[in-house]
Amino acid sequence: MAEDRQHFIRLIVFAGEHMRLEYNGPAIEELEKTENPRVVVAFGPFDYPFLNDVEGWGSASFSKRDIAHVCVFHSAEDWHQNADFFPAMQACRAFLGPRINVTSYGFSMGGYGALLGAKTLDAERTVAMSPQSSIDPAVVRFERRYGPQWAAMDGWKHDLSKQMNDSQTYYLVLFDPLHNQDRKHESRLPKPANYTRCLLHGVGHAGLQALVEMKIQETLFDVLRGTADGSDLRHAFRARREFGFRYLRKLGTRLHERKHPKAAAVFEIAKRNGFRRLIKKWRPYYDKI
Repeated sequence: MAEDRQHFIRLIVFAGEHMRLEYNGPAIEELEKTENPRVVVAFGPFDYPFLNDVEGWGSASFSKRDIAHVCVFHSAEDWHQNADFFPAMQACRAFLGPRINVTSYGFSMGGYGALLGAKTLDAERTVAMSPQSSIDPAVVRFERRYGPQWAAMDGWKHDLSKQMNDSQTYYLVLFDPLHNQDRKHESRLPKPANYTRCLLHGVGHAGLQALVEMKIQETLFDVLRGTADGSDLRHAFRARREFGFRYLRKLGTRLHERKHPKAAAVFEIAKRNGFRRLIKKWRPYYDKI
């Protein structure tokens, strides 16, 4: 399909006060004729711009791989707690029609959006990276990263549990269980049938960057295409984790602080990979010997 990329069209699917949705891909009637008629609906992180002349979050990467997609733009850092959200999802589903499979996908605030919108989008699968369950300080007292965003919001309006009750959707949530806030948020998410975790130890709140560093981003795109699942991504992560800077930093620092016998082996891996920051960080443990 690479030769046909010039036939990709860009259309506004929904335009409201709070949200704008843009489709990028072949004409829907042409997409329906393909072997895997699927569209990724991509929800960006909270700080992604709403500007008209800016590509949607992930659009360049999707287009490079000939993945039809809808980019969800938001005008405020409000975790989609606005009146436009569900009408926008309804408009998106109506535009795509009944024959197109949907993957809803997002990171951080976008991960929450992907979960929130999956039912209305009639998504076959949802892939949420490090989503929050809420940022209401009365509900998630452990969450202190988004105080300014919460202060600008008019409360929390949507009930995620009412939207995540579709047993037909495959829900995949990726997060680092060693990251305090992300672990607690994941524990609060509804757990419908077909809910699956993919644990990415040591990546912190930077899972996407970590997958790229480890050169396993193509497995993630296969998950979005519907040709792989969470176990495939987990196996790829385990196979490549020694090449992940963030994973080694987390694991190696813990081992060195605890004077674990395996710390030296991790130090050698860092030297083989040329991770100078980690070598500098851990060398003092050996200078004392």
